Amino acid sequence: MFFIPGELISLITFPGVIVHEAAHRFFCDLAKVEVYEVAYFRVGNPAGYVIHGPTKDLKSALLISIGPLIVNTTLCALLTFSAMFPIVILEVEKYNFVFKVLIWLGFSIGMHAFPSNHDIENFIQEVKTVRGWGILLICAKLFAVLLRIANCLRIIWFDAIYAFGISMFLPWLFGYI
Repeated sequence: MFFIPGELISLITFPGVIVHEAAHRFFCDLAKVEVYEVAYFRVGNPAGYVIHGPTKDLKSALLISIGPLIVNTTLCALLTFSAMFPIVILEVEKYNFVFKVLIWLGFSIGMHAFPSNHDIENFIQEVKTVRGWGILLICAKLFAVLLRIANCLRIIWFDAIYAFGISMFLPWLFGYI
């Protein structure tokens, strides 16, 4: 594997950063959690952020943390499928500019689907405050571990592999690949 600086990746895939932060903001609003500051995109580390108040419960913390996973994955699948549909299914031979933009947009959004390490840490802090062993708590702990593993795998381009897999899922599901 080769190394590309994170800031360069963020610049190339900036729509994904914007959608990632918008998803956090959306789920904060949905959970009625106060938002103090939002940077949808900036050059630097982190490329974007949402600073919010304390969550009311584990469910709210989970939704805010995984909001980008839900929103970015869905948009990645829909955008890339809408671009691939004419190419793969209708067998359009000429790839026009719109198809290429949709594929880039969907793929860049998909690459930023995973919650950041900071998002996961916020969620884990909420998990630590919960007492008991309910099914939601057990699933939340397992999910936090899986997200940490996914973030560690970014060094081998797991986020790009994920985006590619999501991009190919709908065509495969409908039997076109």
